[in-house]
Amino acid sequence: MIESFLFFFTGIIGLVTFSLIIRSYRSNPFYNFFLVLIIGLVSFRFLVHGSYDLSLQLVLKPDRGEHSILYLIIVPCYYFYYKYLSLQKTTYNYKDLKHLIFIVFLYLINSNETLENSFIFYFGPITNFFLIGVFMLLYLIAAFNLLSKNIWFRKNMLFNSKHFNLVKNWTMYLFTINMLSSVMVVVSLYTESINGVSLSGKSMAIFSLLFWLFIFFKILTSPEILFGLPILNKTLIRFSNPLPEEGGIVKKIDANWVFETDIPQNSQDKKLQEKVRSNIVSYINEVEKLTEEKLIFRDQKISQINIAEKLGVPTSHVVYLFKYHSKISFSEYRMNSRIQDAISLIKTGFLQSETFESLAYSTGFSSYNPFFIAFKKITTYSPYEYVRAKKELDSNHS
Repeated sequence: MIESFLFFFTGIIGLVTFSLIIRSYRSNPFYNFFLVLIIGLVSFRFLVHGSYDLSLQLVLKPDRGEHSILYLIIVPCYYFYYKYLSLQKTTYNYKDLKHLIFIVFLYLINSNETLENSFIFYFGPITNFFLIGVFMLLYLIAAFNLLSKNIWFRKNMLFNSKHFNLVKNWTMYLFTINMLSSVMVVVSLYTESINGVSLSGKSMAIFSLLFWLFIFFKILTSPEILFGLPILNKTLIRFSNPLPEEGGIVKKIDANWVFETDIPQNSQDKKLQEKVRSNIVSYINEVEKLTEEKLIFRDQKISQINIAEKLGVPTSHVVYLFKYHSKISFSEYRMNSRIQDAISLIKTGFLQSETFESLAYSTGFSSYNPFFIAFKKITTYSPYEYVRAKKELDSNHS
C-alpha cells in the first residue's frame, strides 16, 4: 500500500515538474527535448502504476514483461540530454534514432515465443539481465566521457563562472542519480530473472522512486534551474556589478556597447532577439572580461565562433551581439582591443626589452605592418611617435 501510494505521489510530482518545464522550455538551456521526454515517460509510468494499485483507475494497467523493455529508451535519452546541454545544440539529428535499434531488437526477441527458445536465450531469462546491464553500462560510460570532456574538467568555458558551476553541479547531481538508478534497475532485473517473474525493473522500486523524487524536487526547489538562463543572469549580474573605485567612480562598460536597439527587420534576427534580449548585459560583460582579463585577442585566429565556444552559447548569439549592440564591427572591435593591449604593454615597460615587431606579434597581429596601420588609425600616432610622446609626457610630470 505504501509503495503504491509512493508510485502515485511520485507520478504527481513528476507531472508538476513536467508542466513547469514545458512553460520555461524555450528559454531554458537546462532543458531540451530529451529531458522533457524522460520526465514525461517516467511520470506517466509511475502515475499509471500507483493509480491502478490504489484502484483510482482500472483502464491502464502497470506494464510488465516485454513492454517494460520499451522504457529503456530513457537510457539513450539521458546521454542525448547531456550531449545537447553541453554542446549547446538546438537542432536534433535524425541519425540519433539508430540508438533505438538495440531496444527494438530486445523487445522483438522477448515478444516472440519462438525466439525465446532460440540460442539467444541459451542461458534462459538471465540473458535479459546481461544484455540490459551491458547496454546501460555502455551509455553510462559514454555519458561520463562526454560530461568529463565538455563540462566537469573543462577549464575554458568562461560564460559566467557561476552559471558554469551551476551546470557542472547539476550534471554531477543528475549523473550520480543515473548511476544509482541503473544499479537498482539491474538488481531488480536480476532478481526477476532468478525468480522467473515477468520483467518490470520494479522489484526494488522504492529506491528508484526516491531517486526520482530527488530529481523532481531538485528542479522544483532550484529557481535558477527551473527558470533558466535569463533569470539566472539577472540574478548573477546584480551580485557581480563592478565595485566603486576611489572617489566613488564606478567602472562602466565600454561606451562601444548599445543596450537598446531597434527591432531587427530580418525575420531570423527577430527570432534571435527573443532568445538573446534578456542576456545582452551578461554577454557584454563576458566579452569584456574575455577581452580585458583573458586577453583572447592575442590569438591571431580568434573569431566569433571561438568567442561563442568560450561563452558556451550559439555562434548566432555572438554575431547578433556585434550586429545590433555594438557601435563597431567585430573586426574593428578586435583591432581596437589589440591596440589597447599594446598600449598597456608599452605602459608596463614591454619595449624596454622587446621590439615593436615583438609587440605586434604579442598582441595578435600577423606582422608589424597591419599593427602599424591599426595603431596609427586608432591613436593618430605611429607606435614610435606614441612611445616618444609618452616619454616626453612622463619627463614633464617628473
